[in-house]
Amino acid sequence: MRAMNTRLKYIGGLVIMALLGVAVYQAYWLEQLHFTIGEQMDNDIREAMRVADLKEVFLRLKGIKESDPHGMMDVRAGIEEDGSITAKTVTTTQVTVGDGTLEQKTGVVLRSSPQAGNDSTADDNAFMKMLEEQISVTELASMIQKGLHLGVDRFEGTRYEKYDSLLTAGLQQLGLSGKHQLYCIKTDTVFKHTTPGYIPSKRARHYTYDWNNYGRYELTIEPTTGLVLREMMGILIASGLIVLLLAIAFYELIRTILKQRTLDEMKTDFTNNITHELKTPISVAYAANDALLNFGREADEGKRRHYLTLCRQQLERLSGMVEQILSMSMERRRQFKLNIESVNVGELLQPVIEQQQLKADKPVTFSTHVEPECLTVQADRAHLSNILNNLIDNAIKYSGNEAIIEINANPDMISVTDHGMGIAADKLAHIYDKFYRVPTGDVHDIKGYGLGLFYVKTMVEKHGWTINATSVKGKGTTFTINLK
Repeated sequence: MRAMNTRLKYIGGLVIMALLGVAVYQAYWLEQLHFTIGEQMDNDIREAMRVADLKEVFLRLKGIKESDPHGMMDVRAGIEEDGSITAKTVTTTQVTVGDGTLEQKTGVVLRSSPQAGNDSTADDNAFMKMLEEQISVTELASMIQKGLHLGVDRFEGTRYEKYDSLLTAGLQQLGLSGKHQLYCIKTDTVFKHTTPGYIPSKRARHYTYDWNNYGRYELTIEPTTGLVLREMMGILIASGLIVLLLAIAFYELIRTILKQRTLDEMKTDFTNNITHELKTPISVAYAANDALLNFGREADEGKRRHYLTLCRQQLERLSGMVEQILSMSMERRRQFKLNIESVNVGELLQPVIEQQQLKADKPVTFSTHVEPECLTVQADRAHLSNILNNLIDNAIKYSGNEAIIEINANPDMISVTDHGMGIAADKLAHIYDKFYRVPTGDVHDIKGYGLGLFYVKTMVEKHGWTINATSVKGKGTTFTINLK
């Protein structure tokens, strides 16, 4: 037993460690996912700033083209030998001079810092390698946009209000509320716009987008933690359910192991108990039979009858034990069926009460109330008789030196009440378990092997009825079979 307890402790410890490991791993994985989604959200916000700037530039470019259909703008980008990226913007306009027109060209060149480690003389494929790198392609596109921005700025300044509305729409597409504070900072101009009612908190996040070498946008919004968590909600719920299901599975596993252990202990107690129960009547019957064989001639008629009565009583006791054990195996058969018929409860109770009075080893008083007197129920006669026998037998066993049994029956229920030692509240939940016997403290003279009430509950349920027990410690117990 001690070894089993130790093994259970080890199993419980391993289960707890496994659950903690799963929970910690899930928490770590979710934290990493939260960080990744947060980073992606930051990138999406910066991209929204860039896209809003590009849209604002194109709107201005469209307006310029409509006002001057003869103008032309050429934006070119490339990678120099030193690895730097350049964007050249050339604007061509037609100027009227006298009777003719002249083309006037102006150009601006943007140049990024040289790419470290790139040497065109060392590798003829440096250009292709840089194109294969995402950062180079991204910077090339950025330089084209900045060059375009710079060329358009020569004709018309930035429309800050328009940029703000475009940015607000972009943020709303990302699921953000759109409340923000925006600074448009230029060499000689600072534009500030704040959504009405918005005051940045200390936890507010700041984002910057440089549209060229002399201007930038600075955006301030609240942390996107809530939005990130909403995006993760499905994963969070799924992870929580997985951990919960694992916890339930492990709990049921431990619970099953403990139940199996308890069942094993009950079976051991049952084996020991029934061995003792079977040994006693066999020994008594053997001794009585031996007396008849060895001393039969000299024995008077009274002693002979006494020995034969002993043999009969013990054989009846053995028969009762075997019958009850067989009933337990019968309820497991798939083809087992009840023989339902109309049973007169009063007529059925009479022989049951007489049998219990005859075999009782203490004074027993019965009080029976059947209403109406001709009450009948649809039941299997043999099993209903066994049910009542078991309930009355238990009532007598646990009634001390004298038993007072009350039996009540009506169309709704049948109840058996005793005024014995009662059952503790914490034991009531287990009285129908197979092999379970209510502990009786230092009292060891109550015979039984924990199958009676299990049989009663099984047969009651097969009839489609229910049974419940109420008890007060030291005052008695009532078993009620609900027929409806």
